[in-house]
Amino acid sequence: MDPWTRLVLTATAATMMALLTTVGASRADEYDALRNDPEVENGVLIVAIGDLIRDNCPSIEDRRARSIPFLIGLVNRAQSLGYSRSEIEDYIDDDAEQARVMARAQTWLVQEGADLAAPETICTVARDEISAQSVIGRLIRER
Repeated sequence: MDPWTRLVLTATAATMMALLTTVGASRADEYDALRNDPEVENGVLIVAIGDLIRDNCPSIEDRRARSIPFLIGLVNRAQSLGYSRSEIEDYIDDDAEQARVMARAQTWLVQEGADLAAPETICTVARDEISAQSVIGRLIRER
C-alpha cells in the first residue's frame, strides 16, 4: 500500500475513533466543521506528524518554502468553512484539540514502525517519507 493511501486510511480510522471519544466535548460543536473536513483534518495531522519528527530527529528540518504554502492552504480552507482568523487561532491553541491531534500523530508513527521511546525509529520513518516523496516527506528534509 502506498504511503498516501496508508495516511488517508490511518487518518480516517483515527478521525472515527476521535469522533467516538471526543476530547473537550464542550467545544466539540465549535470545531466539528474543521474536524469533519478531510482537507483540514488530514492537514493538521500532517503538521503534527512533522512536529513530532522534528522534535525527535535533530537531523530533520522543515522545508519552509513548502511548509508555509501548505499552512496557508489550511488556513484558507478553514476560512472557506466560515471560520475567522481568531477562531482558527483558538482551534490551533486549544489544548484538547492539540492532545487529540498529537495522539493521532503518535498512532500514525507507531503504525509506520516507529517506537516513540526510540527517537531513531522516528527518524527512520521520516527518511522513508522523504524517500517516498509523500506529503509529509515533501514538507521535511534531512540536513
